[in-house]
Amino acid sequence: MPSQTLDGLKISSRVTLLEPGMYIFRYASQPPADKPVCIALQQAPLGKGSIDFFPGEGVSKNMLTKLGDTIVARVKAGVTTVLITEYHMFDEVIEPVDLRIDRIDTSPAIMRTYAVVATPDAGQSLAIDAPLPITITAHLKAGGEVVSNDGYVGKPGAEDFVESFAIDWVDKPVGIDLVYTCMVAGSGPCRNVSTGTAVGARAQGLPLIGAGFSLVGPMRKHYELTGLVAFGTAEPQGLVASQMMHGPTGNEPLVALHLAVTPVTKMNAARLKSPWENSASQQNTIAVSQLA
Repeated sequence: MPSQTLDGLKISSRVTLLEPGMYIFRYASQPPADKPVCIALQQAPLGKGSIDFFPGEGVSKNMLTKLGDTIVARVKAGVTTVLITEYHMFDEVIEPVDLRIDRIDTSPAIMRTYAVVATPDAGQSLAIDAPLPITITAHLKAGGEVVSNDGYVGKPGAEDFVESFAIDWVDKPVGIDLVYTCMVAGSGPCRNVSTGTAVGARAQGLPLIGAGFSLVGPMRKHYELTGLVAFGTAEPQGLVASQMMHGPTGNEPLVALHLAVTPVTKMNAARLKSPWENSASQQNTIAVSQLA
């Protein structure tokens, strides 16, 4: 959401999607003593589930204020959303504050003798460092509709921005799906949708200023969701699954998006590198919009 400034106090908010389970929220930054940043957590009015917060020692009113502050959360009865609000007690720009969100694993993987099986289903091979094919269809304000079978559209730093997008996963494995949401300028977050559904405001001249992605389903532990998103002229940032991504101020338009779903193997998957070098030839322009 857009940042607000009030007598030196700057407030910015974002929404995170959480599935049923146990989570740990930790304040993982150490801003300057004269530039404190507080982070408040509360349930957002989206989703069918509910969330209970259990603050750690020294945490009051679900407000994280310093390095190491911790809140344990329990999500039950369905998917829910958490509103994360940052309070900057000054009107200056500092390094982004890192709120670490970790899900407490209760699967068989917590056993000391557990090993990830490379082929959970017969005939379904998990190739190392080979992302599954995902198609993104996006509508750009000036560029019109573009389609990428390599999972990325747009270009960092470009003036053209994304108005809407849809993700198609034709050969989606059994037991897993990709859900996503977005935030259109001037509006709140849209509902979470699964693959094959478009989000945003196509051909309305309104940019997306936020987007969130996560894997769902009983087989999601066998896959890793990675990616890069770029807003305005800011540097591309690594995708954080199950968290609404946005630019430095929350007002920058989404200009580039890359997603990759990679099978988890006994070896760690390679970290995602920037895919936007020489990317123009891999995005097919379907329909070009009229210039404003």
